[in-house]
Amino acid sequence: MLVYDEKMQRSEAIIRLIEGEILSGKMPVGQRLESEEKLCERFGVSRTVIREALQQLRGRGLLYSIKGSGTYIAESNLDTLANAMEAYSALAEDLDFLELIDFRILIETECARLAAMHAGEGVIKELRRLMELMRHSSGDRTEFSRLDIAFHLMIAKGSGNRIYATVLRALEKKCIDFARKNRGEGDWFPVIVSTHQAILDAIEQGKADQAADAMHRHLLSSRRQFVDLKGEE
Repeated sequence: MLVYDEKMQRSEAIIRLIEGEILSGKMPVGQRLESEEKLCERFGVSRTVIREALQQLRGRGLLYSIKGSGTYIAESNLDTLANAMEAYSALAEDLDFLELIDFRILIETECARLAAMHAGEGVIKELRRLMELMRHSSGDRTEFSRLDIAFHLMIAKGSGNRIYATVLRALEKKCIDFARKNRGEGDWFPVIVSTHQAILDAIEQGKADQAADAMHRHLLSSRRQFVDLKGEE
């Protein structure tokens, strides 16, 4: 029977053990997991605890289920990465905005640089469309924030780097939530539109360094604004 740390929930302990076996290769891709009944016997816990652990592992992309057949070890791919990061960002209530935006500054600066080099006409056309929609949605904080993040995700797609695009797509919901909540009051919409236009202009013109600089300045400005808002609380 599994001995649990006092601070660790039972399901969390089981998640760590099964995850460790998967990542170490003890449970190879495609292998069928033991039945819930056998897992209950193995770990000495209730079926409710096992089901909670398996649900979390499926959310992380480590397991998948086939109705009427069972639960299996999933193959690692970009969808697995996206599912795992999306599940983490949704569950991590203490994920700090500054940590998120610092990560975005690092990744998206390079995305903009690569997009200026590799983006095709289809991506450019979609960026123009999103810019127009952002202008028309000024004043609607929720819709504007959604379009704002869609613009950034399209740049990531235009970078040609699937890992960048996958990671940012996984963080989409958290990014939209932060963008909606952490811009303060006042008419800040024209400023955001202007900084996005500068990024788009550089990408359209194929100016990689200029695109990277415009993205860096845009996200750094958002970071500083957030710091100022927190300082006023």
